[in-house]
Amino acid sequence: MSPSIVTIDNISDFDVFSSNVTQNGSSDARTLLLAPPSIASHEEKLRGVLAAHDRSVTDLQMLDRLSAGLVNLPATTYDLILVLTDADGTRSESTLLLNRDVFAKIVPALKVGGKVQAQDGSLAQNSQAPDAREALLSGLLPATDGFTKPDDGAATAVPLKLGFGKNKKRSAAGPALKQVTVHQTNGEDKSLNMVPPAVKSVPAGVGFVDFSSDLGIPDDEDDDELIDEDTLLTEEDLNRPLAIRK
Repeated sequence: MSPSIVTIDNISDFDVFSSNVTQNGSSDARTLLLAPPSIASHEEKLRGVLAAHDRSVTDLQMLDRLSAGLVNLPATTYDLILVLTDADGTRSESTLLLNRDVFAKIVPALKVGGKVQAQDGSLAQNSQAPDAREALLSGLLPATDGFTKPDDGAATAVPLKLGFGKNKKRSAAGPALKQVTVHQTNGEDKSLNMVPPAVKSVPAGVGFVDFSSDLGIPDDEDDDELIDEDTLLTEEDLNRPLAIRK
């Protein structure tokens, strides 16, 4: 038995429009409809959704096929990706299928400024559903009507108001004084020089050692106790004969 071959198609899953049907809301904006698996068996609901979109600018893909990797979406193509409601009117299926891998395929397919929306409006800014969290993690910006793809490459200019010298407060103390006069209690006046002494420059590589410094050693530990060697032995010890062992 020969092995089966799996092919990936990029063609819209359904062509439910007939050539003589008049479409409403024709627009140049391209739309992708993502349908959950349950809606495939309810063709009347699918036709009702598709009747509101222009056939020439609308694509339809099954959400489970996209999740399984059987469908590739064209890059930077869609202005709107609309997630359709399940056949029972909920979004149980689509919420589970809109995982991180699916958003990794949806985001590149959006144009800058394009939106991902749910048919029932539940995929929006205040949603606590798992698919809303995955939309945020994929880099989409939340809004009241869905999630928008930002322009990551555009630089945003932020005006800065620099008021140098306009609102600068001046000191009321006046200029610095070089000399002040102090009136002492004995009636004599004494002049004090307020200018700090100039720091003498030291040539590079030249240092000074203060030999008068104790280098942090306490006064009672810096000098060794002087011992007179003559006092170590008494006169009796000096006159004692030496015992030499053979």
